[in-house]
Amino acid sequence: MQRISLIGLILVPCFSILVFLGVQSLKASDVGRGKYKLTKQWQTKKELRIPESVLYDESRNILYVSNINGKPTEKNGQGFISKVSLGGKIEVLKWTTGLNAPKGSAFYGNKLYVSDIDQLIEIDLKAGKILAKYPAAGAKFLNDVVTDASGNVYVTDMSSENSVIYKLTQGDMTVWMKGTEIRNPNGLYMEEKRLLLGNSGDGSLKAINLADKKITTIARVGSGIDGLRSDGKGNYFISDWKGKTSLVTASGQIIVLIDTTASKINSADLEYIKSRKLLLIPTFFDNRVVAYKVEEMPLPKTGSGQAK
Repeated sequence: MQRISLIGLILVPCFSILVFLGVQSLKASDVGRGKYKLTKQWQTKKELRIPESVLYDESRNILYVSNINGKPTEKNGQGFISKVSLGGKIEVLKWTTGLNAPKGSAFYGNKLYVSDIDQLIEIDLKAGKILAKYPAAGAKFLNDVVTDASGNVYVTDMSSENSVIYKLTQGDMTVWMKGTEIRNPNGLYMEEKRLLLGNSGDGSLKAINLADKKITTIARVGSGIDGLRSDGKGNYFISDWKGKTSLVTASGQIIVLIDTTASKINSADLEYIKSRKLLLIPTFFDNRVVAYKVEEMPLPKTGSGQAK
């Protein structure tokens, strides 16, 4: 793991506070032969209620935020979805209501799919109304959600008792994958021919071939993987719910970008908007979404023209 370089004095006890208030940069890695600088852009008001995930809708230029509003496994009917602008304004706090503990979400067509403890919720994007509920037999803690190009929906159950990945196809919810390599599965990210998985049971980032379900390990992260997004260059942003946000490079290197664990500020199911280079982190118990601008900084040249 590479060391983190902060602008200004490096004060380890104050690391989390400095990062959250300002800017941090990283030493060079194999990420574009440069370094990333993260600059805080905005944060929502603390009006959200345990925000677990954030999802960007490009066609409507809006963010959807899942609010648990209770305990993560509590069926209280108080969970809801919020709409937040790209500038951090909460446009509609309770856009879709009547959920229990909504977590991961994904789009397909004009529908939003959200996990809700033991069922997958289908929501009309135009009206915000619940269209259908799909029970997942045996599920205890449904978490992240993705869709593929055909409209199939995948959702993880990260409970120790179940530890499976479900698949919804034409209204039929079945177990798509389980086994010794799938333990406490959480974060998901869909690519053209493979499904990326944050496997919290062994702290690994894995890839599952959609055709034959063959599993390969991309990196040994050593912690839980809640949020999972591509940077568009072969690298992945990941978050550990406890408060750490990192980058997994194409070569499997792990670079910590933000660590707010000491400040007890969580880093839940994040989003990355490539076109805007904006990293969005829901802070769970801290009740905010915080946005960072991601910039790749060129390395300084030496006299020989080579970067250090």
